Amino acid sequence: MTPTLVLSEHFLPGCGGTITWLCETYRRFAPGEVVVIAGDKGNTADIDRSLPFRVERLRMLMNDWDPTQPASLWRYLLMFRHVRKSQRLHKAAQIHCMKVLPEGVVAWALWHIAGVPYLLYAHGEEIQMRLTSRKLAWLIPILYRGATAIIANSYHTRQLLADIGVCSERIHVIHPGVDAAAFHVDADAGLAIRQRHNLGNSFVLLTVGRLQRRKGHDMVIRAVPLIKQRVPNVFYLIVGTGEEEKYLRDLAATLCVSENVVFVGSIRDDERAAYYAICDVFVMPNRQIDADIEGFGIVFLEAGAAAVPVVGGLSGGTAEAIQDGVTGVRVDGENPNAVAAAVIDLLTDTHKAKSMGEAGRQRVEKTFNWEAIVERTRQVAAAVGRSV
Repeated sequence: MTPTLVLSEHFLPGCGGTITWLCETYRRFAPGEVVVIAGDKGNTADIDRSLPFRVERLRMLMNDWDPTQPASLWRYLLMFRHVRKSQRLHKAAQIHCMKVLPEGVVAWALWHIAGVPYLLYAHGEEIQMRLTSRKLAWLIPILYRGATAIIANSYHTRQLLADIGVCSERIHVIHPGVDAAAFHVDADAGLAIRQRHNLGNSFVLLTVGRLQRRKGHDMVIRAVPLIKQRVPNVFYLIVGTGEEEKYLRDLAATLCVSENVVFVGSIRDDERAAYYAICDVFVMPNRQIDADIEGFGIVFLEAGAAAVPVVGGLSGGTAEAIQDGVTGVRVDGENPNAVAAAVIDLLTDTHKAKSMGEAGRQRVEKTFNWEAIVERTRQVAAAVGRSV
């Protein structure tokens, strides 16, 4: 069996959509069919041994992705040496890269030097990056155009790729999936979360994701005073960490809603479903900040798997993650009044909220199950293999 090398700077014990996508996809490949070369995260031996595929660790973190910078070029050379050695050892016939940078640079070099084709995943925001970075504007299109195949997380992302000159025949839209069964939790798990945060029987709003401006946490906080006018007993739980945390805490204090806004921070993977289970509305009114966009929004599917209605923004690929008016509502992510109105409507119309939540669960179970996604990924990988 000829294995596939999968390159990913981001990997366990970290969390995020890219890591979930990698693990849930490639763990369903046959044993020995995949070797993952992942970013070095310290002492990860126990985690790596627990996985159904081989994991090799490699330092991929760098301050500047531009290979024309001496320090970055040296890091790329070290990465290339490791990947080339592993490719020879395992006789890997292709490479899959979870991101265009830095993984794609190494794969592009290996393609030109050793003729090993590569597949790139595209998430959306990294394509937009070229609009704001003179140093990377020339590089990113080269890496995408050099790929034998690209898996785009949405049709919106596919259009972004087409806009930078990528051949449409090489782009395959495969939405990330969700293990719906994992989001069915018992009442005790949810009760434990409610007790941990002293929520009582209050209504709960939830956002899960890195604290970045594009996610719209600030718009939800601005909406909380408006929501409280109609629904006084409401809490807003923010799961995740990130660079916006201080600003968001200060904003909550300024608006006198600190008691209603709970900064949960990082959580364990086995707690994730319980947080979804206790919330009444999942809300992430994403918007575009400069070139930063939400390429798809797997968290909306996770909420759907938990039968929770969602409120999302209008930008990026959320139109594919949310069926507007069916599984949730899409609103102007720059307008806290619109956010508040959508949330109030769902909190006060329990029939609508329940109907949207059930529709979300059915959609995830039917359309976004991992088995179907893996089958499509295998088809794309087979086409890459035939290109050799």
